[in-house]
Amino acid sequence: MKTAGHQVLNLGQTLEWLRRELSEMQIQDRRLLLTLRHLRSVLEELRRQSAQGEDGAGSAATSPSRARAGSEGRGCWPVASRGLAQLLQGEENRRNSLP
Repeated sequence: MKTAGHQVLNLGQTLEWLRRELSEMQIQDRRLLLTLRHLRSVLEELRRQSAQGEDGAGSAATSPSRARAGSEGRGCWPVASRGLAQLLQGEENRRNSLP
């Protein structure tokens, strides 16, 4: 049979665990926000490069999508995509810390 003191201790431990979880979730939210901001800047840069390529001669050499398509089979990613892949493959993207 549990005593009132034991229940208070369990409640205190549970609240402490919840505080830690919330704190870790806030850190994860900040990291996700930074990742999303980075993705947005990468997309804007790719759009800008694409628009410049279309405004120019329109050759395959200036098209980021064509350049990427030619290098994908060889495992060569554009610099921005490599950084993105590293971000997405990180262990910090998902967590599972049940009590």
